[in-house]
Parts: sequence; C-alpha cells; structure tokens
Amino acid sequence: MEEVDLSKPFSVDIFRDDGPIDQSPWLCIGEFDAKEDAIEACKRVVEDFLRKCESQSESANTLIFNYLNYGPVPCINGTENLTTFELYEYLNRRCLELGRQ
Repeated sequence: MEEVDLSKPFSVDIFRDDGPIDQSPWLCIGEFDAKEDAIEACKRVVEDFLRKCESQSESANTLIFNYLNYGPVPCINGTENLTTFELYEYLNRRCLELGRQ
C-alpha cells in the first residue's frame, strides 16, 4: 500500500482498469490546496475523455454509456469527508450540453 502525503489537503486519483494486471489501477494525478482546484482536475478528466469522442456523432446517452464503461473515474481524497465531486451529475450535464441528443 502506498503512503499518502498529507502536505496538501486534497489529492485527485483516477481509476483505470485498462493497464497491466500487475499494476494498481489507481493513479494520482495531482495534489491541491483548494477543494475547487481538485474539482477542476476531476472535470478535466471527464472533458479529456469527451473531447476524444468529439469527432463521433454519438448521442448523449451513448457518450455517457461509453464513459461509464471505458472512461477513467476521478476521485478526490481529502481532509474533508464530503461529497466534493459528483461524477455522474457532471457527466450527464456535460453530455447534454454537447447537444448530442
């Protein structure tokens, strides 16, 4: 098990299960002083995946399905035990905003 550096109150990890079987599926992508910065990092993870799908004419439901099955899952670890980033809410809203219905 990895040691957690608590020098900053928030860290963002992503879960990806497409890597080698002998490596952890969790990857730390950054540590942040502010909760808002950690939330923005999570949003960027979602946006990066959706940007890769821009050239495809997929419906919002298909984008959501593809993300939930193949996309990385961001998670905020921090000093506050609060819900800080609602992945499903953000994903649904962004896919609908992209206008692919």
